[in-house]
Amino acid sequence: MKAVVALKVNAPVVMEDRPIPQPKAGEVLIKVHACGVCHSDLAVLEGQIPFASFPRVLGHEVAGVVDRVGEGVTWPKLGDRVGMPWLFSACGHCDQCVRGAEILCPFQTITGVNQDGGYQEYMIAPALYVAPIPDALDFTEAGPLMCAGLTVFNGMRQAGFRPGQKVAVIGLGGLGHLAVLYAKAMGARVAVISNTPDKQDEAQELGAEYFVNTKTQKAGEALRAWDGGADIVLATAPSSEAATAAIPGLAPDGTLVVLGVGPGNISAMPFDLIGARRRVMGSPSGGRSDVRATLNFSAHNKVLPRITKYPLEDADKALDLMDTGKLRDRAVLVVV
Repeated sequence: MKAVVALKVNAPVVMEDRPIPQPKAGEVLIKVHACGVCHSDLAVLEGQIPFASFPRVLGHEVAGVVDRVGEGVTWPKLGDRVGMPWLFSACGHCDQCVRGAEILCPFQTITGVNQDGGYQEYMIAPALYVAPIPDALDFTEAGPLMCAGLTVFNGMRQAGFRPGQKVAVIGLGGLGHLAVLYAKAMGARVAVISNTPDKQDEAQELGAEYFVNTKTQKAGEALRAWDGGADIVLATAPSSEAATAAIPGLAPDGTLVVLGVGPGNISAMPFDLIGARRRVMGSPSGGRSDVRATLNFSAHNKVLPRITKYPLEDADKALDLMDTGKLRDRAVLVVV
């Protein structure tokens, strides 16, 4: 089978011919149909994720079909449509796991980071951690929802979103456009913050009522002019500076949710936080229940990513376009 492999940090990915792996007890073999390309894949290649190991097959936005099952597996069944997200497995016994927060497990393993992921024709996955894909979702649509969709949908829920609140999205890339779509579908008023003025039309097309052009406006001031500020700011762009600039634009009791990983530090004036009881929080992707909630919400509300398809052989091209900022939609590798 074909597999796209990262051999080491700061080296190009290579295509290898590998034998099809066989599932062990408790495992399933997934015939991969599609795998999204995530900015975290670049982070692995660039050495920004310290627990990554090499050589490694990248990809944690996996969608496919169960091809074989290992001993003792009663679910999923052969032929079931399943996906594999960021969380490959968790220990199941630590304090975080037993309270239902397995995404915070200190012993977790991560798909495409320290376990082989979906940039290949077949992949092994623990049966208990795959997610059922609703029939209403195409494989190429479901792939990006395993991480990008999950991250923004769960980030809003972790921030305590309530319908009718104002949600501002920093950036309108592969993650940001999904944040706008989810926020609208969940009943939010939506703004987009961007340093690219020509994205205003796209933001409005997606459903945003307000656009902040940071080339000509200060994000904090512009957000406060939006009926008193944003209740939630989703920092989807990998820019610590943009996240910092948005903090004064939070409404009282507002929350900045950091989703995009970028260099530098996010900082805030103490009074900006204390005076209006503002909060800054991070939110990782999500656990098994969060993945299922994301996929079901997407299927029922037709929240679908804007995608550009690439053959598996063009994984390096998709990664390069993302790295140079030339990729506007969510890239999806199609495995045939």
